[in-house]
Amino acid sequence: MKISTREIVMLTVLFLMMLGGAYYMFFYTPDSEEISRLQESINSKNTQIDNASITLLRRQALALQKDALEEEFAGIAEHLHEDFHDADVLRQLERIIMPYTHTMNIAFANRTAGTKEATGITSVRTVQVSLYTTYSNLLRILRAFEEDDIANRIINFTCGIYNDELAGAGNQEMSVSISIDYLVV
Repeated sequence: MKISTREIVMLTVLFLMMLGGAYYMFFYTPDSEEISRLQESINSKNTQIDNASITLLRRQALALQKDALEEEFAGIAEHLHEDFHDADVLRQLERIIMPYTHTMNIAFANRTAGTKEATGITSVRTVQVSLYTTYSNLLRILRAFEEDDIANRIINFTCGIYNDELAGAGNQEMSVSISIDYLVV
């Protein structure tokens, strides 16, 4: 059997097509799947690196902000009395409030407790004061708190009035609740 030149060319082309198909199926397709898997892994790692970089930049910015705040408030410790305790607070509260009321209840609570090393220079304590007074005397009490030394230590001051709608009118007594958060060394 004699094979013509045309058939040889066609068989050669068919053989090359089969060789190309085998290469595509056995080499190119698995490699492209491996390449896409590796590309996904690279993208995931780049996302993690970007997130870590953002976190690092935020930490650096917070550290700079913390240093700036420490520098700004470095002198505050000298204005705080070193021996400021609950008994001192009680005496100051009595001195401020007692001239304007005849009934007063005081309760203390820890808001932040711990050692100086754990909490920094100070910790925060809360005192709850319940009293009966008139509206004009309440204004005097608030003014006294603003002018007293304890004002340097107060970080939160809340005042609530409890009684009927006529409580603030005239000289009727009303129930007042005061919550004070203050710094303790």
